Amino acid sequence: MQVIAGNLVWSASDLTAASACEYGVLRTLDVRLGRASMSAAEPDPLMAQIAALGDKHELDILAELKSGAGSHAPRVVELPHLRGSHTVEALADLNATTMQAFAGQPDVVFQAGFFDGEFFGYADFIERTDQGWLVCDAKLARQARPKALLQLAAYADQLGRAGLAVAPTAALLLGNGKREEFRLVDVLPVFNERRARLRAILTEHHNEPAALGWGDERYIACGKCPDCAEAVDRTQDLLLVAGLRMDQRRKFREQGVRTVADLGQATQRPTGMAQGSFDKLTAQARLQGKQLDAGQDADGYPNKVFSELTDASAVALATLPDPSPGDIFFDFEGDPMYNEGNLELWGLEYLWGIMEAPLDGAEAGAFRPWWADDSDEERNAFKAFMEYVAKRRQAHPDMHIYHYAPYEKTALLRLARRFHLYEKELDNLLRHGVLVDLYATVRGAIRISQPSYSIKKLEPLYMKRRVDADVAAGDASIAAYHEYRAFKADEEYEGLPA
Repeated sequence: MQVIAGNLVWSASDLTAASACEYGVLRTLDVRLGRASMSAAEPDPLMAQIAALGDKHELDILAELKSGAGSHAPRVVELPHLRGSHTVEALADLNATTMQAFAGQPDVVFQAGFFDGEFFGYADFIERTDQGWLVCDAKLARQARPKALLQLAAYADQLGRAGLAVAPTAALLLGNGKREEFRLVDVLPVFNERRARLRAILTEHHNEPAALGWGDERYIACGKCPDCAEAVDRTQDLLLVAGLRMDQRRKFREQGVRTVADLGQATQRPTGMAQGSFDKLTAQARLQGKQLDAGQDADGYPNKVFSELTDASAVALATLPDPSPGDIFFDFEGDPMYNEGNLELWGLEYLWGIMEAPLDGAEAGAFRPWWADDSDEERNAFKAFMEYVAKRRQAHPDMHIYHYAPYEKTALLRLARRFHLYEKELDNLLRHGVLVDLYATVRGAIRISQPSYSIKKLEPLYMKRRVDADVAAGDASIAAYHEYRAFKADEEYEGLPA
């Protein structure tokens, strides 16, 4: 979004962003108008990696288009992005250049730039067909998402406004190599509705004298984006309460309960909310209030993390198997964006970590890692893990493999199918209850003062030292692994003979 010569100029990205969070879009407008400063959210290294991979996906498609031989090679016109300041004149020139490219009747226009006075954006690929120009957007995702269809419709709308013939469909060029086409007659009505809403909220807020405040009921807030997260934290909004849903927040706000402290002191449950849900949320809020009152250190870490047993703790803990000296805790670190050229196969489990039960008198058990930097090494890690488990079960038939949340189980099943290895052995482990997910036990047995029950948020309760901030989140771990791979590739390249 931009404010150019006093006029609001929005993009397809603004349109899709508003469909998820109007608060975030209007906060961006406030920044552009000088009413507010940008969110102080830390840069997201994983999102930067995903953006880079998205750009590569787009360029790979372009290279494939241009690689055709002889008469089969399509004529592709590549248009440059606007450089320098975005003035009305510069944007108008960009649009004129794009129209000239279409007049030349190429097979494909790459990065067509549009501007109609309020809308500005670049379309990835626009193909010439017998039925008109067909908009294609490159997406790293492996399946179509509704917001991507809004972007297709936005560029198809620009073609129609320019008086060009528009094909009846538009296409997504997905990260798995598939092409999915959608009828514009189905997509354009949704686009028109969302555009009308975006225009209305931008105009309404542009004409207001002050920055948007948090909690304005006129606008949708997702509660998760950086702008929302900053406001939630600043106001100690109910969304800080672990396990509280947006519909529950709305019910509490209707009776004047707006903060963590308010909820901790609440005695009257909202209409339509079960007493058990109310009791659980108020107890959670009271405990989180203690952590908030204890404050944070200079790095933003809580000075104190509290925990307490729930009323159902005995029942939850009774579901756990008896301990065995063969027990292990198992955790994956995986990169969902890893790909070796086969667009049907994505992802790499690059670190397999096992913590064994401590031996008699030992404070901690042995830690055993397996690393994998490609699919062959991942296959070897899977084999080594399954052979390790089989050997350990022989020595300790009553052993269990503990993990936290269902990812480990799901990933093992996926790898067994992919490699056609140990499928019967894994099925045997599952049928005999060897894999034990601790997430449900934790949620049922204890209450913690953190805003989330992710394993990273539990670490202050069982680790003596604080985890390094650089790897305190799973996404950051993936980004760090990407950096390691890039460093390793540079070292290998530099080591090659001249």
